[in-house]
Amino acid sequence: MGLPANVRTLCFGFTALRVVALVALLVLLAACSNPTPTPPFGLPPVALPADEAAHEFQTEWWYFNAHLTSAAGGRTIAVPERWALHQVLFQVQATESGRTLYVGQVGLANFGAGTHATGERLRTEEAPLPTRQDGFRFELAGWLFEGSGGTEYRLRGDAQGTAFDLTLRSTAPPLLHGQAGLVDFGAAGVSYYYSRPRLEVSGTVTRADGLTTIVEGTAWFDKQWGDFQPVAVGWDWASVQLDDGRDLMLSRLFGLDGTPIRTYATLGQADGVTGLDDSQFSFEPAGGDTWVSDVTGAAYLTRWRVRVPGERLDFELIPSVVASEFRSAGLGVVYWEAGADAISIEGRRIGQGFIELTGRAGQSVPAAAP
Repeated sequence: MGLPANVRTLCFGFTALRVVALVALLVLLAACSNPTPTPPFGLPPVALPADEAAHEFQTEWWYFNAHLTSAAGGRTIAVPERWALHQVLFQVQATESGRTLYVGQVGLANFGAGTHATGERLRTEEAPLPTRQDGFRFELAGWLFEGSGGTEYRLRGDAQGTAFDLTLRSTAPPLLHGQAGLVDFGAAGVSYYYSRPRLEVSGTVTRADGLTTIVEGTAWFDKQWGDFQPVAVGWDWASVQLDDGRDLMLSRLFGLDGTPIRTYATLGQADGVTGLDDSQFSFEPAGGDTWVSDVTGAAYLTRWRVRVPGERLDFELIPSVVASEFRSAGLGVVYWEAGADAISIEGRRIGQGFIELTGRAGQSVPAAAP
């Protein structure tokens, strides 16, 4: 899903929209510090691949999750190594300073070792960085986020001594969430949101000792942007890639006081994309499995059950590395993001995914001013 709910409030400028979109959002932008709920109607729909590029909105992010496995490369691997990676780039524009803040974040879990390493990069510019018409390319102190035409991507980064260099190719149609790719976040405003649920991954992972491993795997890409206020909401979120080819995005949106705002999901399969409301699926904690951070004191329910009766789906998402909290010095946010296996009620592994939980830790890390 992306940006957690604890980001401090910023009022941002709003340009580069078609005239009809600008008129539709004038009321929302005039009350930036306390926006009025605006339904996601009258706005231009998502246009791909053009909307892979950056926009001049207050908040935007490019969010990748990937499951990686050591590739044989002509030899036999008795026990393949597995990693869960999330890498995200946030673009935040502030009218007060006239600057644009770029924040890159990496979380890399090693399933076998049970470790979770993190990294963060910041870059501040007087104006937004130039971007491609149908893609993006951002570099932050050696890290790379690159995409072209909605089909080809490149990621490069590192976390506490372990580096990666990955090439990704989209193999499935995009999932447009909400209504034509627009999601109403209640008092937080309206966000554009779509996913590319399956990207084939190849590349390398290199440890601090110089040992390089060829890897392969499957990734998920989320893109979200708009003049909405993520500070006003929190969410429980999951992405799921099932072995039978179906893909699921699940989200429970809530206010900072815990009041439910919206529960919604999107299902992608061979015959198309279907939006699901809370009468058609459930996404709930599966039991008492809780991990408590010894740094922030935040408690995370780590095991989640997913049911979609109309699709005969009933499984649990079980993370392999529960100590997967990310603490950002650049944005002052704390969230939990973990790679997980999808396990059927009969105990079979039927897929994989990620779970993201926000709003548990408060403003635990000092926020850096852009």
